[in-house]
Amino acid sequence: MNQNRWQEEAAFFKSDCEQAVRLSRETLRKLMSDNQNTEYGQNHHFDQVETPEDYQRLVPVTEYADYAKAVERMSAGEGNILTSYPVKYFLLTSGSTGTQKRIPLTREALGRALDPVWYACHGKTPGIDAGKHLILSIFRTDLKEPEPETLLSIAFHRELHERGGNELNRWVLGGEDLLFSREVGNIPYMKLWILFSSPQAVGIQSVFLYDALLFFCFFEEYWRDVLQDVEQHVVSDMVPLGTDVREGLLALPRPDAEWLAHVRKECEAGFDGIMKRIWPDFQWLSGIGGSTFSAQEPVLRGYLGEGVQLHYFMYAASECFIGIALEPESREYVLLPRGGYFEFLPWHRNDKDARPRTIEELEPGQEYEILVTNFSGLYRYQLGDVIRVTGFYGQAPMFEVCFRKNQAVNIAGEKTDMKIVSLAMERLAERMHIRIFEYSICDDKSLLPGRYLCFLEAEGEEERFQGLSAVLDEILWELNDDYRDLRELNMILPPAVFRVFPGTHKDCRERFGHKQSHSKPLNYLSDPDVIDFMIQGTMPFFERVI
Repeated sequence: MNQNRWQEEAAFFKSDCEQAVRLSRETLRKLMSDNQNTEYGQNHHFDQVETPEDYQRLVPVTEYADYAKAVERMSAGEGNILTSYPVKYFLLTSGSTGTQKRIPLTREALGRALDPVWYACHGKTPGIDAGKHLILSIFRTDLKEPEPETLLSIAFHRELHERGGNELNRWVLGGEDLLFSREVGNIPYMKLWILFSSPQAVGIQSVFLYDALLFFCFFEEYWRDVLQDVEQHVVSDMVPLGTDVREGLLALPRPDAEWLAHVRKECEAGFDGIMKRIWPDFQWLSGIGGSTFSAQEPVLRGYLGEGVQLHYFMYAASECFIGIALEPESREYVLLPRGGYFEFLPWHRNDKDARPRTIEELEPGQEYEILVTNFSGLYRYQLGDVIRVTGFYGQAPMFEVCFRKNQAVNIAGEKTDMKIVSLAMERLAERMHIRIFEYSICDDKSLLPGRYLCFLEAEGEEERFQGLSAVLDEILWELNDDYRDLRELNMILPPAVFRVFPGTHKDCRERFGHKQSHSKPLNYLSDPDVIDFMIQGTMPFFERVI
């Protein structure tokens, strides 16, 4: 059977997974051998590491603070400190979990991730080779001038460009000229302009599924303005776009009047299943999702149409590419055998001294915190994410991402993590028959006892928003035994749910976060200024509850 490039790489990846235990050991030995003469390798006796047990005995578990000074020296041009591999970039993290970090990234690390993430990941995605797809991000970089500080998504796509093969021009709507640019002030406008000009779109790729939801919200609100510009073959002067971007849009093949009339007719008919109605060949949407997106996922699916499949893309952080989703509609990720050396600390609340496990020691159904040793100079690094192992693909662990260990609402020791919160939001939407577009939650200890504050951007009949707090309380009783026990003891007050104005979360991200070409959901709040901002965005009816 003839295979496309995606299927070929998926077959190669499967072969790797069938020997994942051996590859894990080889990866550890290579990392120790290649880096034994670095400053960090000498301080921690890499030359004496022969086994995983040696590694755990000689090298401590680390966090970012252990590397901060070394990274500063590397940024100043010093070499051979943390890694022997040449550093190509320093990645700026989003700062969503605290202080923004600068993470070194080597070409060695990028090269090991490129084929699994770009190709093998989508080996079973329907229609992946049937035509071009839209990438929702803009990568703010100049291809002629490499930038030492960037984001992981930019570094990845730039590496794909530098490898050659014209892959981005071949498979991406708009091509490279409209993918890499510093001069885009309104990304959704530009992407919708491209989409309206492309009758044969077969898929959409986003960094996060959340990006796609924001795009469709823009689509629904502003389609008339954008479509009118495409019909008139103009780019609005009101939209902040550079000259090259404007010229690039106008250089796209101009769609005929019949197609544009079809687009207008379908948009006027409403947005339920809009993608499949306008683009009959549209088959897939890919982006990082998982358990924390489950409450908003039904809203996203409502835009797609029957038969369109979600693909949960990959699991990665600035520190490392970790896993890929092989099956559409599955939230399970498969560990990348060549991506790094991984250990797994059992997530038992009362067992803080548990020995980290290697991949062959993992047990399906159990939760673990990931320790990452990458090809960019981080060793036994605590990523902060907790996963649940679901099985094995060959010898490679399959897992779902549960939550970040430092993101849990906690009044009196109940520790309601974000996986529980997301499931609670999903059930709240189902029971109250509302559509939740955005949500965030925090603990309110200004009262005694304390309570949870929850902020929703949602749609539905007005009467549906009566009694939200009581229903959320009921759901939390169902999902968290510790919460139920503490509520029965009157050690936690009932939660307060507030509906905020549309766009409040977006405005909050822009005011307090980092403007990027993609967005992470703002779900867990801890900064008092951010919480005050959300309270100020509360709709009038709900202000009486505060």
